[in-house]
Amino acid sequence: MEETKLDINTENVQRNKKIVPIILSIIGAIVLFAIVFFTVDCVMSGESSVNSNGLNTKLEVTNLSLTVDYSEYLGYSAVVTGTAKNVSGKNLSYASVEFSIYDSYGNNLGTALANINNLATNDTWQFEAHLFSYPSTEPVRCKLVKIYAW
Repeated sequence: MEETKLDINTENVQRNKKIVPIILSIIGAIVLFAIVFFTVDCVMSGESSVNSNGLNTKLEVTNLSLTVDYSEYLGYSAVVTGTAKNVSGKNLSYASVEFSIYDSYGNNLGTALANINNLATNDTWQFEAHLFSYPSTEPVRCKLVKIYAW
């Protein structure tokens, strides 16, 4: 009888060469799904054009983005980031932006707030407004509801 030798290492290498592209394709599909599915919306309401005194706003708010994270122990957290520019023509001793955070059913989940002291004329401020609570439902949208500046 003739003995046949099988090179197992060569078979494993060949099999791994076929599996790696499949695994990478699956990972890519999951990442793409997460980007599309978890895209959140941040809008400015009609109230954003006035400050607490009903006057024209002193801040120009742009580049809004909502980032959502989940913790098994706390729930969801949300952070609104953006840029605010002092367009008042004078130095501001205080400024803040306030956002309402909503779930997919339109429920208000709470308030996200950021503030700053001493914002000079034409200065820009890269803010992070954090949601004060950790809701059990996922935040999907935010709305700028108030600007305070003096």
